[in-house]
Amino acid sequence: MDNKCAWLFALVLAAAARLLAVESEQGVTLFRVFLNDGTAVVSYGEYARVGDRVVFSMPMGSLSASASALPSLHVVNIPATAVDWSATSRYTESARFAHYVATTAEADYAALTGEVASVLNSIAFTKDPRARLNLALQARQRLASWPRDHYGYRADDVRQVLGLLDETISAMRAAAGETAFSLELIADFEPPKPLPMLADRTPAESLEQALAVAKVSDVAADRESLLRSVVAAIDDPGNAAPKTWSKSTRRWAVWMIGEETRTDKLYAQLTSSMLKRSTDAAAAADVRGVEKAIDAVQRRDAELGGHRPDAVNALLGQLHVQLDAARNLRLVRDRWRERVSSFQAYRRAIGPVMATMDRAQEKLDDIKRLAGSEAGDLLSLSDRLTDSARMLGAVTVPDELKTAHSLLVSAVNLADTAVKTRRQAVSSGELKSAWDASSAAAGSMNLFVKAREDMEAIVELPHVR
Repeated sequence: MDNKCAWLFALVLAAAARLLAVESEQGVTLFRVFLNDGTAVVSYGEYARVGDRVVFSMPMGSLSASASALPSLHVVNIPATAVDWSATSRYTESARFAHYVATTAEADYAALTGEVASVLNSIAFTKDPRARLNLALQARQRLASWPRDHYGYRADDVRQVLGLLDETISAMRAAAGETAFSLELIADFEPPKPLPMLADRTPAESLEQALAVAKVSDVAADRESLLRSVVAAIDDPGNAAPKTWSKSTRRWAVWMIGEETRTDKLYAQLTSSMLKRSTDAAAAADVRGVEKAIDAVQRRDAELGGHRPDAVNALLGQLHVQLDAARNLRLVRDRWRERVSSFQAYRRAIGPVMATMDRAQEKLDDIKRLAGSEAGDLLSLSDRLTDSARMLGAVTVPDELKTAHSLLVSAVNLADTAVKTRRQAVSSGELKSAWDASSAAAGSMNLFVKAREDMEAIVELPHVR
C-alpha cells in the first residue's frame, strides 16, 4: 500500500470512529404548518398535500416531543391557500434534517465509511493497476452521491475525502497507463439551513392553534368537530391552562358550536324547502318556477353569509337537474299539444274496435281456460273481430301511436285466431286444438292490455317520470 492510499484509509477509519450517540428510541418528528396569519400549527408527523387540500394530524392539549404516550390527535383538512408555504417548507426541511441527525445519520455515515474503507482495503491488496483504478472509481461514485441522498449530512467530511481520493485516482490512472481522462467535479450539496426548532406548546397554546385552524377550515363539519375537541380538551384535567383563559375560550367555543348548529339547521331548511319547490315546479313543467327557486337559494345563501358552500353547491346541482327536467317536459308537452287533435281523432276512429275487444275479454277468458263457449257466441264474435281488423287497416295512425297500434292489430288477430281455433276444436273434439286456442286467447288478452297502456301513456298529458 503506497503512503497516500494508506493515509486516506486511516482518514476514513477515523471518520467512522467519530460516531455520535444514536437515540435508542426514535420519537415522532413534530413538524409545523404555518398559516397565513403567522400561526405555527403542530403537525404530528408530516403533513400531506393532496391537490388543493392539506391534511395532517394535530395534537390537542398537552404534548411533549419525548412523551411515550400517543397524544390526543385530530385530523385536520384545510385548503392549501390557508398555508404560508414558504415558511412551512423551510421549517419542514430543517425538521427533517434535525430528525435525521438525531436518529440514523451517524449510523448511515458509519455504513458509508465502512464501505469505502473496505474498498480501499481491497485496493491495497490488488496488484492489477486497472482493477485498482476501477475499485477507486466505484468508491468515488458512492461518496459523491451520498450527501445528495442524505440531506447533505457530513458534506464537508465527504468533500475532504473526495479531494484526497481524486489525488489517489490521478496517480492510479497514470499507473494504469491512462494518459487522457476527464476531470470529474465534486457537486456541492449543503444541508438545509438550520432553523430553531419551536418549543413544546402549553395546552393553552395548543388549543389556540386549534381555534386558528377552525377559523381557516372551509368545511363546516370539520370546524364543528375541532371546536368540540377544544371544549373536550379544556374539560380534561390533564390539560392545565389558566382558568380565566379556559373559561372565556370555552364559552366562545360553545357559542361557536351553537352558531354552527344553527347555521346547519337554516341551510337544511333551505335545502328542504327549495327541493320541494323546484320538484313541484318541474312536475308542472314550470321552467320559470325552477329558475326562481335557484335565484332564491343564491339570495338566501348570501343573506346567511355563504357559510355552507358545499351544501349550496350540492343543492344548486339538484335544482339544475330539476331545471333540465322542467325544460324537457315543457318541450314534450308543447309538442303533445300540437299533436293532441290527431291523437283524439285516432281514438275516436278505433273506439268501436276497443269496445269490441272489451266485450270479447270474457269469451277469450273462457277459451283460455277451456271453460266452454256457445257456438253462436263464437260465430258472432268472429264476425265482429273480422270487422275490427278491417277497420284497423283503414285508420290513419299518428307516428307516436304506430307501435301501440301494431300491438292492437296483433291482439285482434290473435283473438280471431283463438275463436276460430276453438270452433275447430269443438267440431273435431281434439283437445290439442282447444289448447292452441287457449294460447292464442291468452296472447290476445296480454297484447290488448299492453296496447291500451301504451296508448294512454301517449294520448294523456305527459308527466315527469
